[in-house]
Amino acid sequence: MKKIFQILLLLSVATISVYGQVKHVILISIDGLHPDMYLDQSWPTPNLRELMKRGTYAEHMLSVFPSYTYPSHTAMLTGALPARSGINYNQPMGSRGDWFWFTKAIKVPTLWQVLKQKGLTTSAVEWPVSVDPNITYNIPEIWSDQYPDRITESRKYATPGLIEEIERNATGKLDRNNMNDDYFSMDANSARMAAYIFKTYHPALLAVHFAEVDGFEHEYGRDADSVRLAVAAVDRAIGDILEAVQRSPMKDSTTVIIVGDHGFSTIHTVFRPNMLIKRVSAKFIAAGGSCFLYRYANINKEDDPGIIKAVTDSLNKLPKDKRKLFRIINRKELDKMGADSSAIMALAAVPGIVFSSSTVAAKVTNQGPGTRIQNNPLDGVFIPTTGGHHGYDPNLIEMYTGFIAYGAGINKGGHIKELCVTDIAPLIAKLLGIEFKTPDGKLVPGIINF
Repeated sequence: MKKIFQILLLLSVATISVYGQVKHVILISIDGLHPDMYLDQSWPTPNLRELMKRGTYAEHMLSVFPSYTYPSHTAMLTGALPARSGINYNQPMGSRGDWFWFTKAIKVPTLWQVLKQKGLTTSAVEWPVSVDPNITYNIPEIWSDQYPDRITESRKYATPGLIEEIERNATGKLDRNNMNDDYFSMDANSARMAAYIFKTYHPALLAVHFAEVDGFEHEYGRDADSVRLAVAAVDRAIGDILEAVQRSPMKDSTTVIIVGDHGFSTIHTVFRPNMLIKRVSAKFIAAGGSCFLYRYANINKEDDPGIIKAVTDSLNKLPKDKRKLFRIINRKELDKMGADSSAIMALAAVPGIVFSSSTVAAKVTNQGPGTRIQNNPLDGVFIPTTGGHHGYDPNLIEMYTGFIAYGAGINKGGHIKELCVTDIAPLIAKLLGIEFKTPDGKLVPGIINF
């Protein structure tokens, strides 16, 4: 607690010139952040609330559909919804464990690329979809089959020598024990890495991803005591980065942006819709609180109307108490939501219900956050579960995520109602004074003062 008060004191006495030129933007993502974590004082987030008071905050920020980590983080750096970015889920369809780790999968320009073209330096620490040679100082988020080890595989793709330099000067030896998302030490070390890179190399854009809160919400639900402990830990980690800014000569030209990627719902039931359509030439791909239907590769598009009818008929035969647990989303609505253009239709669950793509009972496997829900040894179309998940329609209150901006160029005492994750890229571009056209993002008024 003493450390937190010291950080708050630094913030209170620091004078940040909001009218000065912005030369550095620090983008901090708290995976699974929902707005009440800074709006409700019962949550242990003194640093977030201090930034909220001294900068501009949103009542909520909208995610993408599905409200998933990798599509959402991609939207922040491209201003593109999944239909345009090509990152529709965390994992490519048909993956046996790999996620969308490499930016070469992104179909639109990224801020990483544009900033490099402008001669500006960048950095990423544990950022999703960030294995990318365009990033100057990079410690990407990537793991092997030995998940939840988040450092061993990352060493292979990080900027050569960077992790070893940080170990000597900031963190000590990093290994699969202290870079493991089962423990708070991972976010603490990510913060130390980010703080070291900022004060040593002064990148124009530094993006850091904190994963712990999401992991504990998956395990225990939206607001369990363990989640509150994780939130306290990440608020403390953010304090380390804020202190690095305040102690640097760059404090008057630095903007700090805190974002989330999606909200969370406590869950109680798994729905396996593929068990109802075994005779149909299509399959649902589950994404937490939503799932998307795809025709088989050998089936023509002309067969879609028949497939849709067969699937819809099967779903509508469910008992009323089960049928009311989800709604059917047609292709026209998916287009409006910017969802994967190759899906025929989708299902969106009410909070508490999650989907599984499986058709049989199977041993639980862990291929990363939120993946254990896909397999379960119990039989049945509907089976009980515990914990939490996301992936729902982003317009649901439970899926609202958060936004706070503070520092150079940011309105002090500002408050906006809503923005979308796609609006982060235009905001960063404007702050850094570069032109960056985005497919879906816009510059939301009321945040910056120039």
